[in-house]
Amino acid sequence: MRFFLNLLPLGALLTSLLAFAQQPQPSQPVDPTQQAPATPPQQSTPPTFPPTAKQPPDESQPNSTETSQDTSRTFMGTIIRNRGSYLLRTGDKEYKLDDQSKAQKYAGKDVKVLGRLDKQNNVLHVVNIEVHPSM
Repeated sequence: MRFFLNLLPLGALLTSLLAFAQQPQPSQPVDPTQQAPATPPQQSTPPTFPPTAKQPPDESQPNSTETSQDTSRTFMGTIIRNRGSYLLRTGDKEYKLDDQSKAQKYAGKDVKVLGRLDKQNNVLHVVNIEVHPSM
């Protein structure tokens, strides 16, 4: 009889284990990140850093906000001769110079040209040209 009394707790344990094993269990743990968010995401992310001071314009690129006839700008590049005309080459752009006699003095040199850009005709109306150290 003592033998059966000793088996009774063991039987109760075995029964509870079987009952637990028969309960429906998900095959994989639930990933909480797969659920839809409670709030929709924001349309735009606010900037992390405060805006910095305005960067100086790229001197080889004309500023689209400037009109072509009213402001002088500085352009840096090399004076080249192409098809009988002197041009200012700035990177991959070339601008015809309206004052060919001034440009001739600086042929083949790295220069800084102060002038107004006529965007329609791609012509720089030269105010001043000076030699600039190699870029």
